[in-house]
Amino acid sequence: MAIVNKLTVLMPAFGAPTEYVTSLAQNLPINVAAGTTYALTGFLNFVRTGRIRWKIVPPAGAAGQVSGVKITATDGTTTVTLYQDTTTRTAGENIDFMYSFISELNLTTINVIIATANVGAASTIDLEVTGNN
Repeated sequence: MAIVNKLTVLMPAFGAPTEYVTSLAQNLPINVAAGTTYALTGFLNFVRTGRIRWKIVPPAGAAGQVSGVKITATDGTTTVTLYQDTTTRTAGENIDFMYSFISELNLTTINVIIATANVGAASTIDLEVTGNN
């Protein structure tokens, strides 16, 4: 299921976002302990503040299990970690998370890295980011 309630509509109070990038209907395989990386890039300008959202829609039956999340961002030279956890979620769970961020760097790429356990089947992940400079 694609993102319907976009961050650009839901969060105008964080400043009218000047940047909006999505990566929709991406495959999220199982048993990738090191994580699968999804790069959100293609901003017209750099960003320093914003929100990141990722949403998993498992297929019918026993879908995969998220075992960790790491979100990093880079200005092309320096990388900063915006969020990280090693929390194992319930297998087959519909997940919809949103994170706010602020950075001193002129960010050009945001990476969402999702680690998965060897449980269930592959899922589909949608990602989006709004930002301001």
